[in-house]
Amino acid sequence: MKLFCDARALLENIDGIGRYSVGILRGLSRVRPDWDLTVLCGPGGERHLAGLGLETVSSSVPRFRRAEDGELCPLIEDSGADAYLNFSMAGPCPTLPSMITVHDLMVLNLPSYFGSSFLRNVLARRVFRKALSRSVAHAAAISVPSAASLKELTATFPDADGRVFVSGEGQDLFPPDHEPPEPSSREEFLLYVGNARAYKNLSRLIVAYGRLRAMNPAYPAMTMVVRKDRAFGNFMKEIEDCTASESVTVLSHVDDSKLRELYSSAMGLVMPSLQEGFGLPALEAMAAGAPVVCSAGTALEELVGNAGILVEPDSVIEIMRGMALLAADAELRGQLSVNALIRAGLFTWDRAAEAVAGRLVSSHHEGGCNKSAVHGWKVFEDFPFSCHQQERNPVLALLACAWNWSP
Repeated sequence: MKLFCDARALLENIDGIGRYSVGILRGLSRVRPDWDLTVLCGPGGERHLAGLGLETVSSSVPRFRRAEDGELCPLIEDSGADAYLNFSMAGPCPTLPSMITVHDLMVLNLPSYFGSSFLRNVLARRVFRKALSRSVAHAAAISVPSAASLKELTATFPDADGRVFVSGEGQDLFPPDHEPPEPSSREEFLLYVGNARAYKNLSRLIVAYGRLRAMNPAYPAMTMVVRKDRAFGNFMKEIEDCTASESVTVLSHVDDSKLRELYSSAMGLVMPSLQEGFGLPALEAMAAGAPVVCSAGTALEELVGNAGILVEPDSVIEIMRGMALLAADAELRGQLSVNALIRAGLFTWDRAAEAVAGRLVSSHHEGGCNKSAVHGWKVFEDFPFSCHQQERNPVLALLACAWNWSP
């Protein structure tokens, strides 16, 4: 099969969707070595695929913009590909069998996902709902990373039922044959890895940690690996205001070698997210034998299973309970570490890639996409601002979408 892969989320500085893209592409190269893969990357993203022997094409066309169809559909359709795989939830709708990847629906369902502005959140949700509705209608298959994501997607888009499947995810930091550290050799610090956006629930985590340190000044230190994005500034203000700020170390742009070191030496990972599509840092921690304190009722519970301590994420007291139990009970940490290593082995990129490949083959044989959903984004000529103004001002672009699109 000749496959055109849209990995424009893969940039020089890699994030969660970028890691997913690389993991699936590496897996496909192993489980389907006879497939011909062309990969569309964001600027600088191709360096993460070095050594795989894949054809890469760099693109500066942003995701989730109306220029996608006009600029990318001809490229995709003229490539001679048998199918199109998009590692994002929405994008071009070419006339060949297509698969999209819906990691989660926080853009639609999580208040304040786009920041503190009410208007920005209302307009952005409107834009993404329209774009996602179109891509879901067009796709022959829809990949999601967890059963929690599948449930959320089919509840929001009932017509997608039957085309959605769980691919799962994997991790590349620790090979299956690596020697994990002994639980007794781990250092006295807790670890957080992720971004600082609202769904990560870091405000409650910071408050919980500050209270634990106030109750017990000998409570372990905490290292937080936090990506610098739009939420980083407010996060740092919260750290500065925390009574235990001197015991918190904040790192950014950490390479894989440093991440391995942190996962292998921390007494455990803390991840009290309000929502997650999967929770890759939790899997990476488990692969290193690190126990996890994580949120009940989310995809993290599904992933972590008996390798962690579950807490209610909307309660500071609950987060404190989980963190205190993790630090206080060495015997429990040892058992959770054993469970983590076993459970992490259930999630591999090869297994995820095999699931994706199987559905791509089925979609190709069944004849492709929903032709009625193949069309371009609307041209906003009736909106009282020029297209040039819309391109320069994202707020005007959002207003233009709201102007033209019905709910």
